[in-house]
Amino acid sequence: MALRNVYDALPEAELVRAVLDGEPAAWPTFFAKYERLIISCIRKVMHRYHAHYNEEDLEDLVSQSALNIVKDDYRKLRAFDATRGYKLSSWIGLIASNTAHDSLRRRTPGDVAQAASLDDEEAGVEPVAGGEHPVEAIDRGERAALLWRAVGELGHSDQLFVRYYFEHEMEPEDIARAMNISVNTVYSRKNKVREKLRKLLLDGDEAREG
Repeated sequence: MALRNVYDALPEAELVRAVLDGEPAAWPTFFAKYERLIISCIRKVMHRYHAHYNEEDLEDLVSQSALNIVKDDYRKLRAFDATRGYKLSSWIGLIASNTAHDSLRRRTPGDVAQAASLDDEEAGVEPVAGGEHPVEAIDRGERAALLWRAVGELGHSDQLFVRYYFEHEMEPEDIARAMNISVNTVYSRKNKVREKLRKLLLDGDEAREG
């Protein structure tokens, strides 16, 4: 395959440095390299939550993902640290997935077709007394919106953990390296995050009933 420019031949780390240094053609080359990955990650999020979207929506989300990478002098790209055992492609994919999640969170409940879940077995929330699920009476689309609003109320670190563990399904060892925590902490944090979300959803359910 013919090279478009000299940046095509650069190793990954050198290409990133060229982008951060503002060298001509470095960013277009970088974006072209990861555009298909960005599209794939966005589609995965939208399909997982059965959210309605068209090609124009997809283009907007790809553009927003690019903006999220370049804004504030490439702050998110500068935050990438290869020494923590995380691949650059995974980092870019995470930015794209977060962009899609942010888009879903801004939608009204009726815009999301089906319920989201943080776990295929327990839907991220345990049943309450009597066996009744705290949000089982809510429309499936509304439940998805409620869940991701609850995720939005978590601290930044917990939100990142949710992305790593439940969305990207990263191995605990990889999460431990990415977040600079122990593997045991990964497992205990999973339970703590799920309990926080359970409480947020229960509080929201009580507020609606009140």
